[in-house]
Amino acid sequence: MKVDFISKQHWGNYTEQSIAAFENAGLADSIQVLRRKPVKKNPIAYFFSYKLKHILFERKLKLIKGSIPNQTTLHLRNQFDKILQQKKYDYIIISYAYWADLIKDNPNTKGATTIIDTHDLLAAQHQNDVGYDRNVAVGDELRRLSLFDQIWAISSEETYFFRQFFKDKVHYIPIMVKEPRPQTTDENHKKFDLIYVATDNPHNKISAKWFFDEVYPSLAKGLTICVIGTILDHIPKDLSNVTRIPFAEDLSDFYYISKVALCPMLSGTGVKVKVVEAMAHALPIVCTTSGVDGMPDKMNNGCLVSNDAAVFAANIQQLLNDVSLYNEKKKESRDYYEKNFKTQKVYELIDHALNISTHEN
Repeated sequence: MKVDFISKQHWGNYTEQSIAAFENAGLADSIQVLRRKPVKKNPIAYFFSYKLKHILFERKLKLIKGSIPNQTTLHLRNQFDKILQQKKYDYIIISYAYWADLIKDNPNTKGATTIIDTHDLLAAQHQNDVGYDRNVAVGDELRRLSLFDQIWAISSEETYFFRQFFKDKVHYIPIMVKEPRPQTTDENHKKFDLIYVATDNPHNKISAKWFFDEVYPSLAKGLTICVIGTILDHIPKDLSNVTRIPFAEDLSDFYYISKVALCPMLSGTGVKVKVVEAMAHALPIVCTTSGVDGMPDKMNNGCLVSNDAAVFAANIQQLLNDVSLYNEKKKESRDYYEKNFKTQKVYELIDHALNISTHEN
């Protein structure tokens, strides 16, 4: 297979260095980062040559107030069409329904299997947006998904929901996590009791506040906690038992020296990537019910689950104090990863969706 990767400028914080690194990694045969709008050199010329045409384009799309964002602009569509006109593709995979209208009434997709990789139920993700209307948003999201030959969902709940409307078009393609590098540290000497990895998206900010306001005060004072990621800007700065790591090149360096992973998420959709990463490193996880969202099995997965702050804290203490329970949950965690999220397992599901009989490494 040959793969061309196309993205939008500013969506992935692309820089010349990051694009070069992507190219050197060999993950795609070509990489193109498109602009959302043309460069505005002359305001008057821009208005007549692009803005007016874009307004007509949006009217044709019939954008609805209260729905999820629609990131498809006329300029993106024109660039996308040009790419499709230059090369014939067997598969066109679009990630997130924000860009679904790139293929709406598009003759250039003829002969290709079109796939929407949903990642999340966006109508749920955006329900706190100003002006949001759940009836409009859900209906519009389903309309966008209907444009595609296949719909890929990463969570069991979203797979079930989408299948109520699209039946055989829906494929369960869970998140995959690459096998971590082998552990080189001493298994019996862990530096951190707890590890918490998170970005600073709105869901994580609320969750981190809940953990440090409601759970943290109930924990034993001597516990050592490692916090990694941009969530650090939103947690108290005066906690002496918290090691702050703004960025880690390889999270394995920290997972392997930690005992228990935390996922105090109170909202959000899809599968929580950091939970699966912890499973890959054979770590027990203490989480809320949102932490096991999307999991095909809510039990026997290495997680202790509660939305109650006192119980959440008790689950942490129990794992750290009960060696037998710790080892049981540690094994469950790794076994669950092997069964559901290991790369080769997900490759098999993708091969089936793409009608490929065998997969060659």
